[in-house]
Amino acid sequence: MHQKGEFKPGLFLLAEAITFVSLVVRPSRHRWILFVPILSICVYLVLFTTCENNASNNLIACNLFTLIFTSLDLVVLTDVQNELRLVGQKTPISTASLSSRFWWALRLLHSPRGIGWAHEPTAHIRPHPTTSRAQFLRDQLLRSAKYILIFDVARVLSYSNPYFQKGGLSLTDAGWLWRSTVLAHVVTSYTILGLITTVYSIVSVALGLTAPGDWPPFFGYIGDAYTVRRSWGRVWHQVMRRFLQVESDFIAYKIVGLPRKGTFTTYFKLFVAFFISGLIHYAGDYAVLGHWSGGGLICFVYQAVAITFEDAVIAIASKFGSAKPTPMKKFFGYIWVAAWFTYSLPIWSGPHLTAGFMEDDVEFSPIMGLSRGEWFPKPDPVNVLSTALSKIISDT
Repeated sequence: MHQKGEFKPGLFLLAEAITFVSLVVRPSRHRWILFVPILSICVYLVLFTTCENNASNNLIACNLFTLIFTSLDLVVLTDVQNELRLVGQKTPISTASLSSRFWWALRLLHSPRGIGWAHEPTAHIRPHPTTSRAQFLRDQLLRSAKYILIFDVARVLSYSNPYFQKGGLSLTDAGWLWRSTVLAHVVTSYTILGLITTVYSIVSVALGLTAPGDWPPFFGYIGDAYTVRRSWGRVWHQVMRRFLQVESDFIAYKIVGLPRKGTFTTYFKLFVAFFISGLIHYAGDYAVLGHWSGGGLICFVYQAVAITFEDAVIAIASKFGSAKPTPMKKFFGYIWVAAWFTYSLPIWSGPHLTAGFMEDDVEFSPIMGLSRGEWFPKPDPVNVLSTALSKIISDT
């Protein structure tokens, strides 16, 4: 592997700035040229620079590749100023003043879910809050406390997991019960992303920059996760939905020339979307592992396979009058989803954990701080909890 230099945050900010400028300038057939430096900077930073720890490397690499595909949508494939509009916007922003285009572009760039825009995927996002500013802030503070508590509980349990240790056993080699502990990793990801967004909303609303209605919950209802499709399409965040849809449409219709409607077209676009998402997380794999043998790409393509399979099962069941979800069907659906993620997610997260992801991603822990005086603990594979768990859970 070639020697990497130190990560250059200034270049990252430059790529963000070029993307922003591309949204402010008036429409032009030459605007796509601005994508070239964005792509070049992002690829350079992922391939040739590194940070002090793997957690930062993964986060930055995924953000850089997300920026690539976001700018591909907004700079190359979409005439944003003529095609995209805020809710209630009557005329294209391209005819407005520079200052109006500036604030319009700022809102667009900082609303990846499309909140408040005509392209907002309302069927896939929970209802907007309708409470007062004071009530919203109270609710968000309570939600933040809940996220912190759940994150810390899952994190403390993870500290003692022998499969989460640097240089230790890999989850991909574990028995099913130990392998299922990958779901704790899902919980920590869910809560930390939710916490970041919630804190951001508190600051923004408290300062009067946005209104409570601009902040629907970052994640969907947990109860909707009774299929893999609904888990990804309704429960998980929808930050990537727009550019995945735009780019899968472009490949399907413009490059491959598929018909607008049809079963094959639907599932072709599904696989393309998860392939792109896989590429984004595969960049994180490379940043963490230093090589291209990570499982992010495979793991995300597998999600499309699982969705195709369960759609087929549901279609067959519907022919026998069993299409409507019932409490019993949802119960078995939850088991199926948990089993699927238990199987598939370690393919991606296992190598990260054995590479030291947990040790690098040291977080504040109220539980460990109050109980043992370790406010920023690191993984401890030989503590009492680990010993107890090893007696309960068979590694076979």
